[in-house]
Amino acid sequence: MSENEKDVLRETPWRTTVNWNNPFETSVESQYSLEELKDDCENYEPLGELLPGDVHFPKVNILLLGRVGSGKSSVFNTINSCFRGKIFNVARSGSTKHSLTTKFTKYPILSGRSTLRLPMKFRICDMRGLEDDHLMSKENMRFILEGNIPDRYPLDPCGHISSDMPGFKKNPGLDDKIHCVAIVQDATIVDAMADLNPEVTKNKKEMQTVMNSLDIPQVVILTKIDSISDVTEDDPANAFRSQKVERCVGKVSEILGINRNMVFPMMNYEAEDQLNPSIDIMSLLTLKGLLNTCDAHLFHHYDEIVERYTVTQS
Repeated sequence: MSENEKDVLRETPWRTTVNWNNPFETSVESQYSLEELKDDCENYEPLGELLPGDVHFPKVNILLLGRVGSGKSSVFNTINSCFRGKIFNVARSGSTKHSLTTKFTKYPILSGRSTLRLPMKFRICDMRGLEDDHLMSKENMRFILEGNIPDRYPLDPCGHISSDMPGFKKNPGLDDKIHCVAIVQDATIVDAMADLNPEVTKNKKEMQTVMNSLDIPQVVILTKIDSISDVTEDDPANAFRSQKVERCVGKVSEILGINRNMVFPMMNYEAEDQLNPSIDIMSLLTLKGLLNTCDAHLFHHYDEIVERYTVTQS
């Protein structure tokens, strides 16, 4: 299918999702799908019922990695807005030549249901976007993944990091480390990504080598899908029936060597001033995929978690 051709809807979705109804209907069934997704995420417990009742792992950390302009910070803002019930931009985002994000930040997300507004059991970690002059060094990526870098540290991906710097954690716990890396990819440049930003694409591959050496799982968040699919732009609920989105998922899977079921299409809130239930559903489906991936990683550390995170009764 040519990029200039009009997108075509498949009769059946190319990916099965939970209760994907028309979110603009006011029926109880269509509303339940979105509310169910919110409940699942707000009630998330790392490894859930697999852990004994007296073992509680505090939280999981998800790292967003992507080139400048990929929509990385907007991913956090969009997910955060779902739970705030309104457009709620905390991370700096926008279209600029250089990254607006200058610090390594571990963002908590507060539950929208609790009167105490307690943080949920996951944090989304953001950092400066990759660009030709600010590529990530292998040493810095290892420090980030291993949990050595403190929250809100002004991190230049290619800058020198020393274990003597203020706040550097020399003995991080498992709950300080990164449990899943989400590579944020702009759907509009997937076909040209190897030629448009060859150094950035090469750098991503190098970072994947570091992640693999530490057994850190990777997924892809495919942003700006409304810009490649007119049917998805018209109605975000069409994302999983769009042939162009399906094709793009397959292409980025091939380029980055990540399974298709680990590529999550997503639309960010950028021009909107009101929430759209379909965008919320896609965002929460992505978040559930990230949390499931974190659990799969933690399962390999089951014995350590039971040993170190058992709550003793006083």
